[in-house]
Amino acid sequence: MLALLRPLLVGLLLIPVCCYWSQDQVIDRIFSLMVPPLALTIVLALLNIPVRRVLPKWALNGREIAVVYAMLTIACAMSGEWMDMVAPASYGFAVYSSNNPRYGTYILPYVHDWFFFRDPAPLKAFGEGGKTFGFFVSQLPLWWPKIGAWTLLLTLVTTAMLCISALLKDQWVHKERLAFPLVQLPLALTEESVPGQTPLWKNKLFWGSFAVVFAIDMLNGFSFLYPQLPHFNIRFIGDFNRAFVSPPWNQTGWTPVGIFPYLSALGFLMPTDLLFSLLVFFFVRKAQQIIAYSIGNEQGVFGGGGLTPSPPYFSEQSWGAFIGLFVSALWLAKPHLKQLWAQINSGERDPSGGLPARFLFVLLLACIAGTAAIGVGIGLPLPFILLYVLLFLAFSVAVTRLRASLGAPTHEMAFMGPHQLVLDFHGSAGLSNELLTRTLATFHFMNRIHRTHTMPSLMEGLYLADRGKLSAKGMFLALFLAIPLGTVAGFLAHIYFGYRYTPVSWVSGELGGFISNILSTPRPPNPTAMLAVAGGFGTVMLLDFVRFRIPGFWLHPAGYALAMNFGVDYYWFGLLIVLIVKVFVQRFYGLKGYGQLRQIAFGLIVGEFMAELIWATFSMLNDRQTTYSISINGKMSWDQ
Repeated sequence: MLALLRPLLVGLLLIPVCCYWSQDQVIDRIFSLMVPPLALTIVLALLNIPVRRVLPKWALNGREIAVVYAMLTIACAMSGEWMDMVAPASYGFAVYSSNNPRYGTYILPYVHDWFFFRDPAPLKAFGEGGKTFGFFVSQLPLWWPKIGAWTLLLTLVTTAMLCISALLKDQWVHKERLAFPLVQLPLALTEESVPGQTPLWKNKLFWGSFAVVFAIDMLNGFSFLYPQLPHFNIRFIGDFNRAFVSPPWNQTGWTPVGIFPYLSALGFLMPTDLLFSLLVFFFVRKAQQIIAYSIGNEQGVFGGGGLTPSPPYFSEQSWGAFIGLFVSALWLAKPHLKQLWAQINSGERDPSGGLPARFLFVLLLACIAGTAAIGVGIGLPLPFILLYVLLFLAFSVAVTRLRASLGAPTHEMAFMGPHQLVLDFHGSAGLSNELLTRTLATFHFMNRIHRTHTMPSLMEGLYLADRGKLSAKGMFLALFLAIPLGTVAGFLAHIYFGYRYTPVSWVSGELGGFISNILSTPRPPNPTAMLAVAGGFGTVMLLDFVRFRIPGFWLHPAGYALAMNFGVDYYWFGLLIVLIVKVFVQRFYGLKGYGQLRQIAFGLIVGEFMAELIWATFSMLNDRQTTYSISINGKMSWDQ
């Protein structure tokens, strides 16, 4: 444990920087492999080189840098999209109550003082913006109670996921040997040199692809600032849907044609069958939109989904698919779960040196109980909040398994969460306004979007420790510390930007619209939505059944689960190119050729992330000046 002291200290020093970046440049962490933690880790590794030559005893080794990376990843996730939801909601209903009378009617009478401001008077200066850092510091006593309440809730939920990850790690890492594609680059960056093996930093293919994409991104960045310079478009090239002008073929919604080298490069690290499945089911989803329109259902930009279900019920299909992935994961882990239960009953120590299963299980129950106690404290029935939290944890396990298997560049499931199942299966008509408002307002982070979901990063941190022969207990501690520290740092950064610029208003507006719509228009249970959930579940079970009986069957249920919700739309075209190249190289050049593809992919990712580091730093140092970005969301628009 003492060996972890140095990386823990370095991690603690870098977490505020990472969280500041996360909150200031939000588009840099809306995909699975987030820019701030990886870019800061690369900078740390580069700074470590001269230290190793001059003061070798002070230099960090690869294992220690891996611990820092894992901590930064969790802190970035905690200060990411969860923070984008909870921080603006905590003040938005009060600050903007005079502009939106729905807040006073539907929300402020019901939300709890633990988490939400209800009186706009103390927040008058905050709502004005234009304040200094010193003024922000002087106002912190006003915020600490809210910061503390949200940090406690998020820490309880995330620690429960950390315990589940630790309990399932041996099953997924050693028994099922899941691929963990997104950890391959951090492993390559932090692994110590092995005799007879060329390190990543000395690979010519790595540096060649790095140089090409870095030069393009830097040129595009300068071209963005100085339009007279040439520009090479490697982001959005066009919209495939515009090729069709008449229905039903133009009802596939927004179907951008884009390259995004860093996202496409992740496709080289994905298992080929999963990559193929993801693309096949993406086109299946588009075909469903055409069919849905043909039978009288307008599709719009994205098609059915959201908190108001509509054909072809993509979010409901996704929910069924993720429940199927969860059930499948439990079924495959039956022997492991029996072994865990025996260890819990006997108090046996973990043979691999990790924390005892009994300790993890008790801590898991304590976190679930603590979360439920908070729910009861704000006025929710105990059975309701327990079911709500357990549904979210089951969904989290499925998302984590999907990412460990597939290495999805993004997992963007907008408006998909327990609340959706509550409305679909029970309806809102029999639920009180207090219950609906308090649940959706307080637990909106479980429902809005899941691009920076923390549980996949927790499992990947434990995987890093296993591969690097690090102390499992030490990594658990490092990840646990990063949870509340990342939450607090992200909250403070968000508040500071509110005082410096203006507070965020869209979150409370969006959430307020959902709540007022649900309360003003009671809904009965939705049988069609239930059938869509059952259909998604049945599809996953069928695909698993076929795969277990036909070895090498190319359609994987994880591809269906991810493709049925929006997110793949950004980068499907780049992945299609990657699939063609990957199959060709594997067919004619074998493992050697694939190894070379991996080096090229690593260079593309690092090159883009280093360019983004430069342009994001430029923006942060110049009062959020709009700059070029490699991200799927530009700083001006999607089509930037």
